[in-house]
Amino acid sequence: MKTLSRLCRWWAAVGFALGLGVGAAAAQEATPPPTPPPDCAECHLNVVAAWQTSTHAQAYHDADFQTAWQTQKSDPQCLACHTTGFVVRTGTYDQPGVTCAACHGQTPANHPPEAVAVDPGVRVCADCHPTTFSEWETSLHGAQQLACTTCHTPHDQKLRFETSNALCLNCHAEARTDYAHVSHPNQMCIECHWHRSVDETTHVMTGMLLPTGHDSMVETRTCVECHANLPENAAVVGAESAEPHPLLAARVRISELEAAVQTVEAQSENQAATQLITGLIVGALVMGLGVGGISRLWQRSRR
Repeated sequence: MKTLSRLCRWWAAVGFALGLGVGAAAAQEATPPPTPPPDCAECHLNVVAAWQTSTHAQAYHDADFQTAWQTQKSDPQCLACHTTGFVVRTGTYDQPGVTCAACHGQTPANHPPEAVAVDPGVRVCADCHPTTFSEWETSLHGAQQLACTTCHTPHDQKLRFETSNALCLNCHAEARTDYAHVSHPNQMCIECHWHRSVDETTHVMTGMLLPTGHDSMVETRTCVECHANLPENAAVVGAESAEPHPLLAARVRISELEAAVQTVEAQSENQAATQLITGLIVGALVMGLGVGGISRLWQRSRR
């Protein structure tokens, strides 16, 4: 009986000790680790919601990019702009897509209250958009140092106005009465000033950085590519009778002027050749007469 009692007390002691150990271990596991910087989504719900459907957020997950990346993977440098925290040496990255840290840098350990860096300039965009940055530098917008965020909202990458025309007219409110603007009343400003003629998927498939039109210049190709798609025999809008499309008339007139120029050039060349030959003949005659006169005078002087 005493032996059984001692055995029970021993098992109780062992159980108590094990209970203390398990309890201590459980208490240790329940101790929270050092608090990391808070996730952006915890406080900036609206910002993250706007970003999630943006071009930046989809930069890595985009179907066209994934197709090209999975089939080629020829240039790991693509990940420098399609991911965040890409390391060339290892080929690794922190997060897919262009996340907060790509533009704002690492979140300070004591944020908040310490603020996260915000760069409203264009340099933060230039690393991944060098072509656009170069175009912007040569534009009047660049001359006035109008940063990207002047026209684009940074988190969803949309325009600051509902339409592109509303955005342009916010600054360019004066009425334009020149022929180019009056004759294109139904065109959007960006159709001429931000003309893009190349399929944007070309960049995904080739890696080429294509022009984006941010120099805001209207080039000849803008007019040619648009008017080349218009039917040449279309009637003039508002005309009482059907007339050939102005483009056809312009082409005919251009051909006539080119033919006239070629005729004038040919006549000028013929006239120049004729004048040259005449000049050579006259010069030879004058030289001959001069030599003959000098010879006669020399012979007389010897007599």
